[in-house]
Amino acid sequence: MIRVLLTKGKINPRERVRPEGQCKWFRVVRIPPNKLRALKRSEAAWEGFVHVTRIFSIAMLLVVIALYSGEAIASPVRVNSGEWVISADAVTETFSVEAGKLGILLQEGKLWVRDGEKLERVTGWTVRGGDNLIEIQTSAPRLGWKLSVSGDALQIASTNYHSVVTADVPSTVDRIFARLMDKDGSPVTWSGTGEVHGGYGGSYTRNPSFLPHKNPEVMYTRLGRLEGAGFHSFFDRNADTAIDFPEDAVLHRDESNQDIVRVTMPVAGNALIRIEKDYFTRVLGVPYYSKYDDRHFPVAPIVWSSWTSYYEAVRERDITTNADWLATHLKPYGFEYVELDDGYDRGSKGEHYWIENWDTTKFPHGAEWLTKYIHDRGMKAGVWLVPNSYAGALKDHPDRYVYDKKGGVVLDYSTAALDQTNPANLDFLRHEFSLLDGWGFDYYKFDGEHAIPKYVPNVDLSRLHDPKANFLENYRQRVKLIRDTIGPDRFIESCPAGTPLNSIGLVDSYFNGDDLYNNWQGMYPLFSSISSNLFLNHLLVYVMPGEGIELGEPMTVDEAKTKRPPIVVETEKSREDPMTGFGVTDAEARTLVSYVAMTGVVYPLASVMPELPESRVRLLKATMPTLPVMPVDLFSRGNDNNWDTFRHERPDFYIHNYPEILDLKVNTIAGRYDLVGITNWRGSPTVRSFDVAEKLNLDPMARYVVFDFWNQDLAGVFEKKVSVEVGPHDTRVLAIHRIEGHPQLVGNSRHISGSYSVQANSWDADHLVLNGKAQTVREVTYTAWIYCPKGFSVGQAQAVGSSGKATKVERSGKDELLGISFRGDGEVVSWSVRFFRDSN
Repeated sequence: MIRVLLTKGKINPRERVRPEGQCKWFRVVRIPPNKLRALKRSEAAWEGFVHVTRIFSIAMLLVVIALYSGEAIASPVRVNSGEWVISADAVTETFSVEAGKLGILLQEGKLWVRDGEKLERVTGWTVRGGDNLIEIQTSAPRLGWKLSVSGDALQIASTNYHSVVTADVPSTVDRIFARLMDKDGSPVTWSGTGEVHGGYGGSYTRNPSFLPHKNPEVMYTRLGRLEGAGFHSFFDRNADTAIDFPEDAVLHRDESNQDIVRVTMPVAGNALIRIEKDYFTRVLGVPYYSKYDDRHFPVAPIVWSSWTSYYEAVRERDITTNADWLATHLKPYGFEYVELDDGYDRGSKGEHYWIENWDTTKFPHGAEWLTKYIHDRGMKAGVWLVPNSYAGALKDHPDRYVYDKKGGVVLDYSTAALDQTNPANLDFLRHEFSLLDGWGFDYYKFDGEHAIPKYVPNVDLSRLHDPKANFLENYRQRVKLIRDTIGPDRFIESCPAGTPLNSIGLVDSYFNGDDLYNNWQGMYPLFSSISSNLFLNHLLVYVMPGEGIELGEPMTVDEAKTKRPPIVVETEKSREDPMTGFGVTDAEARTLVSYVAMTGVVYPLASVMPELPESRVRLLKATMPTLPVMPVDLFSRGNDNNWDTFRHERPDFYIHNYPEILDLKVNTIAGRYDLVGITNWRGSPTVRSFDVAEKLNLDPMARYVVFDFWNQDLAGVFEKKVSVEVGPHDTRVLAIHRIEGHPQLVGNSRHISGSYSVQANSWDADHLVLNGKAQTVREVTYTAWIYCPKGFSVGQAQAVGSSGKATKVERSGKDELLGISFRGDGEVVSWSVRFFRDSN
């Protein structure tokens, strides 16, 4: 503050006065006492002098501020500490924080004090910088604040326990909300399979993980951008870095700018924001990090594999029969890939040749004919092979193979393993995959896929072409060579045989789990794979949860002996004791398709498709296509990859960490709502009740309308708690919408998500009309389900296809649920329903 001093006393003209709060000096001009008396003789003159003096004072103030004010007022104070940059501006009374690769972490930061339910802005900043910190003193009220950095943490401290900080967090599509690994939770283990251990005496791949201490029974996923309520962490996909705010911080996405999240953070003395660099590699144990480029595959594929229903007994007519059925029944719903697994090229000892020695008895027309057959039906062709091995050169080029310390050739899937350090084998791989690609294969399933010299302990390294090679680098170069040969628009699925996931960044999906077999218990490895690996899905790779889900009806072992190849029955006999039969119940089938659809993993099929009853086909149609669902939980829930466990345990007694609540948070054109799967993993019916605020992070004061997808009916209107009965091994799928006070769309018959097929959805409050657009399937009735609250009556409903042709609309439903049904012949149909307010 600058003061003009009017005094009768003596003032030294050379005296300098230091204004309060300033760090510069200015000169005060003395007015002699006799001139003051003269001025006072005239009141008017005196008032004029005061007026002039005031103008002069203001002018002096502006000049001083412009020319002489110190850094604490005129410009932000900026402190650099390692990768951190903290800035604070006393003029705007805001602060910002940058953090290395993350760029801006916080912006427009403000200081507050909580007064009851209100926040009062703290003003009057004085800012000073120091080593690794910025100190702020405020005058209204008088408080001290400190922003300091140490290592990978930002600490904010205040002298008032009721202090609060607010700020904006930039949150583009690649900085996503996440629930991070919680080391205060229960410890679990993320483990690979026992393949390399059991086959070669190698080591298991195991990484520690933890279930969260809060809501460990809930698994969170998302479709669209997460609003943020209930989550206090981010993951930055470009930097492989996590940002963890205090658990009591409240974060909400800005409705007017979806790239900004507003954070409100209590500072009860101190608050800490932690940065977890190299989160996937250092914290979770993934060997490599590379953000998955989904431009070629924006969603996980739907794949039918011949393995689980035929094993190596598969024949050409098995492929064509299933392909014909898939093209007719599921291709209109998004089905795409038909994959031929093992069984097409085996030699007398079970060895493989891949591009040679195709069994002409089982596959009389050969590979090119088969891929063309699949392509002609509008689908894509896949093939299984083991790039590590090839039997065709062992006789003429024994130096190109891997040997053990006893002199024997190392086998991978009964086939001699190639020495990948030998350039001649890289040339062969280029030839092999050029030929396969020329035959028309679009999808490659790689098995036994790992660096054999590194993970097989008995390898004689001295006999390798390059014993000193970096085997991991060599392995990744080999996978890159294959990728470069077939191009980015071919899908690669990799199975690492229990070793680390060393192909991250080069392949499209990983099957990091055990084989399935054809009954409910045989599907447990699928749930285990999803539960333990989902944190990878769509972020680094897609997760392939197993070779294919079984959706056939229950069948006795004796029936299976007459309908399946003997190897299928023998395989199940080796997996469980005693055998419990084949197939699954309706409830088990619902759980299988619900988990695949609501997690966004690869959709794997393996049934003998023409045998499926219509009720099971409807389950498939209602869960296809796959959608860009991404995980919110970025940690493994652990797994139990041990065949002995599955062999002897039964579902009621098997202890696992599968979620009981699967919460898919949807934010799309269809609305903002939670699609919740409630699963009963045990063999007796149960009633499940849950608090929507505690488990789903929803507003506890709101009312919610709940639509039951599988029953295509209203489950009810709920406040605070939802309660439903769930049958044995069943999953209830509930769309939970906040009641908006007017008719609103709550679901449809086309897709479990309630979102796919919806291309428009709006309420016209002026005319009381609900409008929508829906993508239909040819010759299939589409139903849009609408919640019509009390106080509204239904008027006219109409629907018009994209060709301009009106289509008949039929109504259904009861009480507060209205269904409008129509056919659109595969067109996008625009529909509308007029409502009236009840007079009473």
